[in-house]
Amino acid sequence: MLGLGGLISQVWEDGRALVHAEVRLLKSKAFAIIRRSRAAIILVLIAGCFALASVMALMLGLVLALAPLVGAALAGVILMAGGLVLAGLLVWIAIRLIAGPPPKPEVETPA
Repeated sequence: MLGLGGLISQVWEDGRALVHAEVRLLKSKAFAIIRRSRAAIILVLIAGCFALASVMALMLGLVLALAPLVGAALAGVILMAGGLVLAGLLVWIAIRLIAGPPPKPEVETPA
């Protein structure tokens, strides 16, 4: 028969074993999700490469379209400046969204 100290020790050990088992279960679930998602992540990265290549092709087409009007070098500079302005605007919007005030909680009105 266990005394009070032995019972407390047993409860402590059982609690530790339970926590370790839960951590192992969560790790195995996380790794299973990662294994299942690996192909999807690779496909999304490949799609991103194709999207980037498409944007580059569009920019090249715009440079070639502007070249007869202003010259190739100036057309490249114009499109580079426009791209940088657009990128800067997107970053500015992202920073405002992140650093902005938290949304106000909605107040429920009784019906």
